[in-house]
Amino acid sequence: MDIKAYIASGIIEAYVMGLASEEEVRILECVQKNNPEVRQAILEAQSTLEDFASQQAIAPPVELKSAIWAKISEEGRQESEPMTIVQQQEEEVASVPLYPPQNTLSPNKSFNWFAVAASILLIASVAFNFYLSSNQKATQQQLASLITEQKNNTIAYQNLKSRWDMANDPSVKTIPLLGVEKHPDMKAMVYMEAKSNQVYLTLENMPVAPENQQYQLWAIVDGQPVSLGVYDQQAKEQMQKMAVVNAAQAFAITLEKRGGSPTPTLENMYVMGKI
Repeated sequence: MDIKAYIASGIIEAYVMGLASEEEVRILECVQKNNPEVRQAILEAQSTLEDFASQQAIAPPVELKSAIWAKISEEGRQESEPMTIVQQQEEEVASVPLYPPQNTLSPNKSFNWFAVAASILLIASVAFNFYLSSNQKATQQQLASLITEQKNNTIAYQNLKSRWDMANDPSVKTIPLLGVEKHPDMKAMVYMEAKSNQVYLTLENMPVAPENQQYQLWAIVDGQPVSLGVYDQQAKEQMQKMAVVNAAQAFAITLEKRGGSPTPTLENMYVMGKI
């Protein structure tokens, strides 16, 4: 049995107000003997009902107190004497209930109103929590999107700055590689430092290589192709450091198997440029 759900069902309030059925009373009394949480809930409900009764109670008339004490003091003498009219009136006054019934709603109507109000509050609470949860998720998604966008912008700026710095460095030679006959619109850029002969490569508008292939850079030295390494298109850096080469006369890029090839596949050449 889910004790919290049982307590929240309203059975305890019905029990305290005398509205529960005999079967419900038997079950509740059995449960409260073995469950201190239910027993405490019953005590709290009784206390709440008593507090409500005390707040709504009407004080008896002041003169009633004198009449009661007079009745008590003369009780012994009057046991064998017939009651007079005055005594009968005093008896009637003493029998007036201290807490006359009030024009309140019947217990059933009060409990029904309580249940309806509780249901409305529960629905409102669930709806509000759902709204907060949805709003929070939307905010988190927007924040994640902004963070991703900022990272992408930072990477793009760094790549652009690297290319700008390299192109404007007087000690660096820029060699454009243009598309061959099969790929006339393709283009790449090679940057080579004059002192160290260190080579850097960027692919300007070349398509993404198939998953099992990579673009490979070649330097033509004394009429022979020399591999300068493969280009990693999955890396964040667009300008990638390749190998060092001496006395290169030209550069070319071919599409090879992933990891590179010892010799270029000439039919898969995309771009080429002379120094």
